[in-house]
Amino acid sequence: MEGSRADGSPAAFMEALETHRVQTPAGEIDVKLCLPAGEHPVSLALMIHGMSAQRDIIWEWGGVVEELRRRKTASVYPNLHSCDVTAPAAARAADVAVALEAIAAWARLRVSKGEASEVPLLVYGKSWGGAQALELCAHIAAAKAPVAGLCLACPSTKLESRADKVASLATPVLLVWARDDDIIPFDSHEPLLEELRARPAGPTVFAPTKAGGHNVFQMAALDADLRAKLVEWPDLALGPLASISSLS
Repeated sequence: MEGSRADGSPAAFMEALETHRVQTPAGEIDVKLCLPAGEHPVSLALMIHGMSAQRDIIWEWGGVVEELRRRKTASVYPNLHSCDVTAPAAARAADVAVALEAIAAWARLRVSKGEASEVPLLVYGKSWGGAQALELCAHIAAAKAPVAGLCLACPSTKLESRADKVASLATPVLLVWARDDDIIPFDSHEPLLEELRARPAGPTVFAPTKAGGHNVFQMAALDADLRAKLVEWPDLALGPLASISSLS
């Protein structure tokens, strides 16, 4: 089912999509799947929301999802509040990681439609979801088909053994942050960016933006260049960034 935007918001677009109940090791989780119309996807993006249960925060990546669909990238977007074990307020990072891994596997099966080759997986995470994205990528870093690209928007840096987990990643990473963020201040990016750039392998792109606060949709709405980076990230991560060193 194709989404609509009755009130013009990312939440309206996402809520109009069919909800799937996906079984994971943590329990059943409500998941949205957005597929390119009539075309086989070239990649799959897993979206991870922030901590708040407000609908506009849960579905904050919806604007990016809509544009990725036009670029032949499918998106799988779980509502982690729909399961007690993965609800952000009390979830353990390990439980969230195995649940997200199961959701990504479910989506890959749906997207591949029986074909032998799997589409590349990219992960987008914002705030609390950014920490979960790092945890997931480190969890599957040694897998046969690890994450092909990671996008972090003003991520929480509260992650056990963060430096070791960051160092284990060889995937391209896009880090975006608004200078007027009053939830996780802009200066919080410095130690994480240093760790990302010190990785033995994998390019890092840092994209600060002037305004938008702690909200991906607002950041992208106020900065056309940032919006382009978010929607073009699969193309960049799978193409020119796949074999080069860190970038400013």
